Amino acid sequence: MVMINSGKESLPYRRKVIIGCIMLSCSMICILMTIIFLYVSNTANKRVEEIRADYRAIAARRDERVDVLTEKVTTLQHKLDVIPDSTADKTLNKVKEVVIEGRQTAAKPGQKP
Repeated sequence: MVMINSGKESLPYRRKVIIGCIMLSCSMICILMTIIFLYVSNTANKRVEEIRADYRAIAARRDERVDVLTEKVTTLQHKLDVIPDSTADKTLNKVKEVVIEGRQTAAKPGQKP
């Protein structure tokens, strides 16, 4: 009669099954973490693109304001460049009038200078 010792053979088999379950669990955890990482990374990339789009819009509005202000400054600079010329012309005209009046009063007979 042959006796089968089932206790010895079931122990290595159980170890293999437990180690296999542990390895399968670790693999599942790694897969789950990879999926979570990809989801978070994708969400973060979308948010970064939204932020970049917002800043592009802000930069475009700022550039438009700068263009408008540049035009205003150019107009004011042109006006300021014209003011000294017109002021000098007005001053020159007034001086000529005073000189002409001074000559006329000096040229009148009977008055002493």
